[in-house]
Amino acid sequence: MWWLLPYLSLFINLVIIRFMPKHLTKIEIYISWFVVALINLSSDIVLSLYFRLYELNGDGVQLSVHIIELTLGASYGIIFLNFMPKTMKRFIVYCVYWLIFSLLFESLLAYTDFIHYFEWNIWYSALYYLAAFCFIRWHLHFIRS
Repeated sequence: MWWLLPYLSLFINLVIIRFMPKHLTKIEIYISWFVVALINLSSDIVLSLYFRLYELNGDGVQLSVHIIELTLGASYGIIFLNFMPKTMKRFIVYCVYWLIFSLLFESLLAYTDFIHYFEWNIWYSALYYLAAFCFIRWHLHFIRS
């Protein structure tokens, strides 16, 4: 079933977040969670429901999909931010690893029929992820200053 992979990933991420050594404050985690969740939900609403470039778990609005949109991406965002290197050179390498992981995970979601592409291509996702990684780095710098 499609729902097993995203929810299992969310459970694993929450366990990781609970037990990882924290390099973020509770406020940084709180603010970042909501910012990433809002961007993720907004992007999916525009790209999926409005432009119909892809769909998540079939046609239409579904509560189970929105729960995943509000939690899974944000949980990955917190893990990404928590271990993000400070130097730009190490950040670039870090982003390459996260990009590979993100594309493999999205491919797995497509393979399990959670994501159905129409006019979307996974390489568009690569550009989206790169922009997201840069934004979230700036975001952490912004809330810390």
